[in-house]
Amino acid sequence: MAESPRCAVCGRALRDPASRARGTGPVCDRKTRIPRLPAPRRPALPPYVDGRPIDDVTSPLF
Repeated sequence: MAESPRCAVCGRALRDPASRARGTGPVCDRKTRIPRLPAPRRPALPPYVDGRPIDDVTSPLF
C-alpha cells in the first residue's frame, strides 16, 4: 500500500511513518483490525498405536 497522508477510515492526518505506511491511524487500526485466531491444536496421541509405544511408530507427518 502506498503511503497516505490521511487515515483511510476517518480522514485524519497521519503523523507516524508506520501509520502512513499502513494507511490508518492507531485508533482506527485497533477498531478495524480483524482479530487473529489461535493456531489449531493438534489432537493428543494415544500412548500406544497397534500395541507399540508411540515412539516406535514412524509417520511421514513427523
